[in-house]
Amino acid sequence: MIGYIFKRLGMLLPTILGISLVTFILINLAVDNPDTAGTDTTGSAIDAETAQELGRAYGLHLPLFLNFSIEDAQTRTERNIKELSDPFNRKSAVRSLVHIGGAVIPYLLPKLDHLKGDSLSAALEALEDIARSIGHADALHNTNDPLRFWQKYWITYGSDFTPVRAKRLVRRTIRREDRLALNELHSLGTYCLPQIMESLNEALPLEAQIRLVDILCEITDRDDPMSPYFSLKQRRDVLSRWNEWWHQRYDLYTSFEGIYNVSGAITETRYFRWLSRVVTFDFGVSSRDGRPIRDKIMERAPVTLLLSVLALFFAYIIAIPLGAVSAVKKGSWFDRITGVSLFVLYSLPTFWVAMLLLKYFGSAGHLNWFPSQGLASPNLPFSATPWDVFVDTAHHLFLPVLCLSFVSLAMLARYQRVGMLRISEQGYIRAAKAKGLTDFQVILRHGLRNSVIPVITLMGLQLPYLISSSVVIERIFGIQGMGAETFDAIRSSDYYWLLAVVTVTAVLTMVGILASDVIYALVDPRIVPGRQLSKRI
Repeated sequence: MIGYIFKRLGMLLPTILGISLVTFILINLAVDNPDTAGTDTTGSAIDAETAQELGRAYGLHLPLFLNFSIEDAQTRTERNIKELSDPFNRKSAVRSLVHIGGAVIPYLLPKLDHLKGDSLSAALEALEDIARSIGHADALHNTNDPLRFWQKYWITYGSDFTPVRAKRLVRRTIRREDRLALNELHSLGTYCLPQIMESLNEALPLEAQIRLVDILCEITDRDDPMSPYFSLKQRRDVLSRWNEWWHQRYDLYTSFEGIYNVSGAITETRYFRWLSRVVTFDFGVSSRDGRPIRDKIMERAPVTLLLSVLALFFAYIIAIPLGAVSAVKKGSWFDRITGVSLFVLYSLPTFWVAMLLLKYFGSAGHLNWFPSQGLASPNLPFSATPWDVFVDTAHHLFLPVLCLSFVSLAMLARYQRVGMLRISEQGYIRAAKAKGLTDFQVILRHGLRNSVIPVITLMGLQLPYLISSSVVIERIFGIQGMGAETFDAIRSSDYYWLLAVVTVTAVLTMVGILASDVIYALVDPRIVPGRQLSKRI
């Protein structure tokens, strides 16, 4: 059995690749191309930057599956330098150089002697903005020859722009509050971002994390600091937002060298970036509240799974005996009434049933039997025992679980009835009846075990339906699960959350299919390859 389970797990790996491919296609269909999104006829820099940020957030600036022209800080700077000579691309090239910041200095300053005319003027214009970000604006303003200033600057400080020195300054900043090291990091600008971000993911003391985040805020002009008064969760959220920001932009400030120039043909693509997110379940941060989506899923998924599993459990324990008895009493009044009732249940919209239950049985309805909102009573005392909490939660769960389970119950009962009718025509069933066994004994000993197999197979297919139905049910009953969060994400176009839900739902479906296969093998061991069944003599 264990070997069979591992074999089934191995067969699910292609499904994971298929999931990543489907969600990858959804990304590219849902989000516009950054080259066309947000642009207008006036060529507004704000609109162009907004479109670029949107495209970079979803990796739309990269090729789909293969990248034979990898762009890093060096190659991007060299391309912008060439575009300075083109009147049509000059402004966008200047904006790109300014946006990258200090990371362009090692590649732009050595080329100033080769630039002439408008290209040189545009390069000096970009460097004027960069000088403000690295703290040399006053010195540049006091000179009469900007070109000469930058030539002397490169001769004096060119040796500072090395990864080794940037790493050494970062380590000094981590060990203690060194104002000289902080000033030198600031003078490097965005060139030192790779070393800072690499160190930020280490297990650092709180004071060191705060110092690194402060220098990041100064260098990037992002207002996302870390305070010593933050809780552990708030600090983790800040680091997650910075890591997500870096994940989207690291190629702007990093120079790829060595083997990465070869492996980057695959890794620097849209599909590989998304596949790495699927494998690690790192879906970035929500565009609505800036929180890591993985943390939100860990909070919301247990609630939705509780509703779905309970709904599935009650649907099965009612549908299987109901369908079996209906098949045994084929043509009777019980079978006819049950058939009509199940057909009506299957036809009812879930949201309509939920509204009716709230109107007649909810706390604001006519009978006031069950709570209408949430999973816990707000006035539950702190001294409540675990049994009191269990009873209160079950009281809140009754109506939403009922709404989620009745459609599955109707479908599963009909499948069980058909399976039982098919089994009842087999020879061993007639032989059992001929031996004098009652209908109950025939069903329990011989019929039920074989007729339940098709219903077990449907287990994995029920989970996607239940999770998708929870979008409406959780909203109606005020339950804070994945469904309610998905409803809000749809309204605010939070694509990362929606794609995360698609991925998680698909994974849960695979888990459900695997569980149904295992149960199926337990019920009918003949499907396990190589398993020898004992022969009764």
